[in-house]
Amino acid sequence: MQQFGAPRPMVNIAALGIKCASCGVDITELPFQPSKKEDGTFGRLYCRECNRNRKRDFGPR
Repeated sequence: MQQFGAPRPMVNIAALGIKCASCGVDITELPFQPSKKEDGTFGRLYCRECNRNRKRDFGPR
């Protein structure tokens, strides 16, 4: 079982050819294995930097 605050293992997804939904950079690792939606896409996934910026945008005001 993963403990709170422990780093999550990264999954290599380079072979999937997924690009960041925000900046378009190739995403090579994620902290989870993405699964396809019913339409055959992976949905909107973000690179590490864009994900950090999104968290900052939705943080406390």
